[in-house]
Amino acid sequence: MSNFNFVYIVCHDLGRAMGCYGASVPTPNLDRFAAESVRFTRAHCASPACSPSRACAMSGLHAHRSGAVGLSHMGWPLDLKWTTTVDDFNAAGYQTILSGINHERHPRTDRYETDLTKDWADWNSDRAVDNALRALAERGRSRPFYLNIATQEPHACTWPAVGGRIPALPEDTPVWDPPGMPDYPGKEDDFRRFAASIAFMDHHIGRFLRGLDELGLRDSTVVVFTTDHGISGPRAKGTLYGLGTEIALLLRLPDGRHAGETRNTLLSNLDFRPAWCEACGLPQPEGIDGKSFWPAIDAPDAPHRDHLYLERNYHGEKLRPEDEGWVDLYDPIRAIRTPEHLYLRFYRPDAWPEVTRPEEELYDVAADPAETLPLRDEALAKGFRRRLEAEAELLGDFVPGPPPERPEEPGWGPNWHRVS
Repeated sequence: MSNFNFVYIVCHDLGRAMGCYGASVPTPNLDRFAAESVRFTRAHCASPACSPSRACAMSGLHAHRSGAVGLSHMGWPLDLKWTTTVDDFNAAGYQTILSGINHERHPRTDRYETDLTKDWADWNSDRAVDNALRALAERGRSRPFYLNIATQEPHACTWPAVGGRIPALPEDTPVWDPPGMPDYPGKEDDFRRFAASIAFMDHHIGRFLRGLDELGLRDSTVVVFTTDHGISGPRAKGTLYGLGTEIALLLRLPDGRHAGETRNTLLSNLDFRPAWCEACGLPQPEGIDGKSFWPAIDAPDAPHRDHLYLERNYHGEKLRPEDEGWVDLYDPIRAIRTPEHLYLRFYRPDAWPEVTRPEEELYDVAADPAETLPLRDEALAKGFRRRLEAEAELLGDFVPGPPPERPEEPGWGPNWHRVS
């Protein structure tokens, strides 16, 4: 499929909160797109926080290996020494374009040939789509393009805008209650606002897809839609439970091949970079942890991974609801996920004040997909414990040793002039 254009759309904190994944959330445009695409049902991020996950997807490296173990603006950006998907397409002669968020590194440092993001508002779905469509309309067609549209919605920071720049949903709209998420004060209101932010993003992504057609680019462009990690809430974003690591992944081919089909391939977003290279006939990046899942497009039973190695390290947290500031909390957790089981190892079970956690947990995700019934099977847990420890050593992970040192002070970097 060499010389095809490539569009990579990644939104914030969506998980699989879409109608096409069975959630009662209004996503009509993306549901139509899913009917034109291959829909992956077992895609997960390798590290469920915004910057680490995006760094994994762009570099193909585990977070502990690249050093992008926390939020970029808290001092953990992906070091510029590492190459990414952007470098792959640059080297192949593509015009590389960013419209929206670069959250794996500091803004405007990721070597895109064309960076359309100038201020905070450009992170919003409407502006990101406006800027992207304008750039595609104005560009020449002498060479192919790689376009990354990265939207802020439906991150929780956008929920206060519901009823303002983000239209509120009708009061009688059903409120989705994610299986496996505990109740908490304000949950219904949160998820009503979450759904409104999703609907806003869905509307504008639909507008982009229609614009792509109007520009005559549909038959020459691979389009991917995904997200960085799971949804916000307890046992979700920032954790290694399913609600924290599961991601939507829709992939539309220029020839419409396999439209509306599903793939149950277990894959990590580490696998994105080599898959995009294979899709466009680019050389495979060397020395990465990702493995292309592209063969599964045409061969659903093609072998890929029998398990995933997942990690959590740092993330900005409010340790108590009443706290005003954010703490760059070190809470190292590792997990092994297979199609049948999820094993978690908590290396600092007392990292959170007033929260008691065991050192390990084990779930039968085939029988208990909500992951609410821990197994009491010591023999099985022991096998997973040894498996995780062996893989941590093989991958050169720093657990259970001392944590890494933060490479720089918090901030948005030298090229970002609208910090306030």
